[in-house]
Amino acid sequence: MSKTRAVAYLRVSTEKQVDKGVSLDAQRAKVEAYAQLYELDLVEVVVDAGVSAKTLDRPGLGKALGMLKAKQAEALLVVKLDRLTRSGEYTGGDFPYGFRLAPDGEKLVENAEEQKVLTAARRLRSAGLSLRSVARELNSEGFRSRTGKQFAHVQSARMLA
Repeated sequence: MSKTRAVAYLRVSTEKQVDKGVSLDAQRAKVEAYAQLYELDLVEVVVDAGVSAKTLDRPGLGKALGMLKAKQAEALLVVKLDRLTRSGEYTGGDFPYGFRLAPDGEKLVENAEEQKVLTAARRLRSAGLSLRSVARELNSEGFRSRTGKQFAHVQSARMLA
């Protein structure tokens, strides 16, 4: 079974953020722990230091998104959404499981039905089940994917990432 390949994106805009728990070292420790917990292959950690989130035109972010586009990674990890963008506005592409596009067409909001699936998947995973077993159990509990099909272990990994 191959692991989902992920690229982590870290960003700090000021030295003051070091005191608020968002230092680069703190962010790196969190994404590495997350990747290990969810059995992700962390292929690279990309950093933008001293860069504001006002613009998406950042060298590190460009590199991380380029890796996704080039299929060098399948997931992007950030410690918090504000490390990626100031507003959290939706910038295109597929949106994460558990969310849908708001009526304004710019922001993501929780999808209540998919959030139920996520809650169940997290409960199962925290109980020690493998990703394959999580998918099997979600299917047996009657949950279905966005497309109405049964879950596979790959979907469990993406959903929980």
